[in-house]
Amino acid sequence: MSYLLISGAPGSGKCELLESVIGNFDNVVWITTLSSAEFVRKRLKREDVWVIDTFTWGKKKSESERDITVTNPLNLNEVCLAVAKVLDRIDGEYFLVMNSISGLLIYHSYQRLIHFLRTILVRIESERSVGAFTIVKDAHERNVEVSISMFFPNIIELSRGQMQIIKSSIPLEKNVYDMEQAKEIIMKMLKS
Repeated sequence: MSYLLISGAPGSGKCELLESVIGNFDNVVWITTLSSAEFVRKRLKREDVWVIDTFTWGKKKSESERDITVTNPLNLNEVCLAVAKVLDRIDGEYFLVMNSISGLLIYHSYQRLIHFLRTILVRIESERSVGAFTIVKDAHERNVEVSISMFFPNIIELSRGQMQIIKSSIPLEKNVYDMEQAKEIIMKMLKS
């Protein structure tokens, strides 16, 4: 199993693409950094998805027992503990989505965030699961984006209704695909 990084400008289709893929997985964990758990749950239209909310500050009564709100996203340890708590409750393989790395970079240095990401990626690998992480293209210094991308065996970039393969762990026929083909290519990357 594997994981991938999806880069793109706001509105390029990162969320829509991930929403189209989650139906292939029984266990889904969605970490949201740019919107509330309530908003994510309405979009996903699935009650069985775990949503870890690092956007909504403070204690909030959740709509679902599967909504975990991190009360202080400035504390990366609290975010890490929330992720671990949810993953410990899942029996079997899972699909972890982090939307978006950029949301955590608002509060944390990229060095701390890289350590956090590495911890999650190692766990995904060791538990033979899969993950997809998004980042807002050109929202960060180039060296930050490059440092983060080094951890991912698969990197795609979305723009103008197309998906460009930046890095792939599997051989592919071409480097640019339309959004209709993107779901199939992502599933191949995740299962590699």
